[in-house]
Amino acid sequence: CPQKCERCGRAGASIPCRAAAGCSRLYHLPCAAASGCFQSVKTLRLLCPEHVAEAVDTEDARCLVCNGPGDLRDLALCSGCGQHYHGACLDIALTPRKRSGWQCPQCKVCQTCRQPGQDSALLVCEACDKGYHTFCVEPAVQGLPTGSWKCKNCWVCSDCGRRPTGLDQWSWGSAVCGDCQQRRATADAPAAPEHTPGPEQPAQTSESPGPSELTDVPVAPPELEPVGGAEETQPLLDPEETPPDPKETPPDPKEAPPGHVESPPGDLAPVEVPPSEEPPEELPPDELPPDQPPP
Repeated sequence: CPQKCERCGRAGASIPCRAAAGCSRLYHLPCAAASGCFQSVKTLRLLCPEHVAEAVDTEDARCLVCNGPGDLRDLALCSGCGQHYHGACLDIALTPRKRSGWQCPQCKVCQTCRQPGQDSALLVCEACDKGYHTFCVEPAVQGLPTGSWKCKNCWVCSDCGRRPTGLDQWSWGSAVCGDCQQRRATADAPAAPEHTPGPEQPAQTSESPGPSELTDVPVAPPELEPVGGAEETQPLLDPEETPPDPKETPPDPKEAPPGHVESPPGDLAPVEVPPSEEPPEELPPDELPPDQPPP
């Protein structure tokens, strides 16, 4: 019968646990590293997590940083040089995804071009601890991100849990896919306020004042100006008195010289007419009184 992997349950497992008491567990090579098995490159011995304590006497069960076995469950095997490192010594929280195909800092290469070097332009995924050059990822990244960063194999939409299926649905600096971004934008958009009909305003007629006219200020009636000017006075005439003849009226000494334009009649002040100074009319001798001699 086909041998199934202890971790993934798929057929094709061919690496057994070499415990002294015997163990029936089988693993794929990546699954053995992910499950936390101890693997010795020198002796080609594998011990499952249940029997990993037997590796304490193994020659290469030493951390290259602290040079001790320490916590054997915290040892990670570098797939490049075959050395072991404690995750605590490298300040890395070892997870199954990080253990599988893990590379130490000296052996880390870009997963796209498979070339080492240019560490200043090397992005390290926080989920799998694998490296990518900024100019090798698609789309390219301008500079190193200040926060955490995940590669396209580890990035998962925080809303729907889907992995990216294309460059149009995934961007390096976003935590959600393009569909969820649109959904968030639609949900965050303010709803249009419902129109509430207000009280009906009375219709304006042609007789009502306009909006710019003041209706609360009383308007005084217009003043009537006297005829002939405000300062002109009309003399009172006796009805029994005969009006003077204008031909016998002497000229006014204050009359304006010739060439002077007279003002309108309404602007002239009233002029008093002096009494007539002509001598009495002589009577003929026949009409003289009897008691007066002729002249």
